[in-house]
Amino acid sequence: MLKKILLVLVILAPSALYIYIVNRDSDKAETPTQTVPATETAAEKQYQTPEH
Repeated sequence: MLKKILLVLVILAPSALYIYIVNRDSDKAETPTQTVPATETAAEKQYQTPEH
């Protein structure tokens, strides 16, 4: 019984490790690619008046 459990863990370990590494790398990749949404349109930037 213990041998069967150990065999299942040995078989599933590489898959679990792969999933962990892929999830960790995807989290790092998503962080720099997030952009701040533009709050001003092109027309507002074109006719911007100075604040006094």
